[in-house]
Amino acid sequence: MKAYYFGCVGQPGHFMHAPDGKWGRETFRFTQHNPWGTKVDGDLCPDGEEVEGHAALHHRDGWTALAFWDRSVDHRNGSCSTFLAEGEHTVEVMLALARERFPKVMARFNFEIVPWPQ
Repeated sequence: MKAYYFGCVGQPGHFMHAPDGKWGRETFRFTQHNPWGTKVDGDLCPDGEEVEGHAALHHRDGWTALAFWDRSVDHRNGSCSTFLAEGEHTVEVMLALARERFPKVMARFNFEIVPWPQ
């Protein structure tokens, strides 16, 4: 199953990342043609106050996105992270997939990722 991470890695700046960390044609193509387009950059997070870890789950065109507020690298308002995976998945499955495919990204979060509103 294909999986990607949209957010910051190592420094401020939100980009699409493949699990291997390499930026290739496939990652570039997915950046341009993911099911949510440019909305993957912050517009998929929950509305309201930007509390780190507050997450929203979305399904579209056979893909799942788990988006949440995240200032672990970029401390500015509007900073977020989004995990995207092929198929329709629950929050629990998306978090397990993120831990498996993006362990360094997941290790930096000092907050719980929870669906919001509860």
